[in-house]
Amino acid sequence: MLYLDTNFYTAIANGKEEAVTMLKGRHELCLPLPVVAELKYGFIKGSRKEINERALQRFIAQPNVSIAIPTMKTTDIYSELQLYCNKNGKVLSHNDLWIAALTKEFKGVLVTYDQDFEVLKKVMPEMLFIVVAN
Repeated sequence: MLYLDTNFYTAIANGKEEAVTMLKGRHELCLPLPVVAELKYGFIKGSRKEINERALQRFIAQPNVSIAIPTMKTTDIYSELQLYCNKNGKVLSHNDLWIAALTKEFKGVLVTYDQDFEVLKKVMPEMLFIVVAN
């Protein structure tokens, strides 16, 4: 299952060809709950709140899209990832840590444009796909 980071969902919503192409034929997509929260925050800050909200709701309503919700196990993984990042001199945002923890817990693959996730490549080697923007 592909777990979409906020920036990747935004690329899809904006019709970015490489992002849309990557999802063609994918049967299972997931938005971690922190991604939904980040998107909604962006919507209320912007001038297209209702349009963006409707697009998000249409996306989530698709039968192949789910929402990953944190569990108590997520908190353990979050803590381990945060400690790992701190020991390796890289601080990730709390939301990025939650997104990574959810991806790891449910054994997904996180798709993102955010190079900050590179620090997690050793602990999530098969679970990160960092897209290099064109």
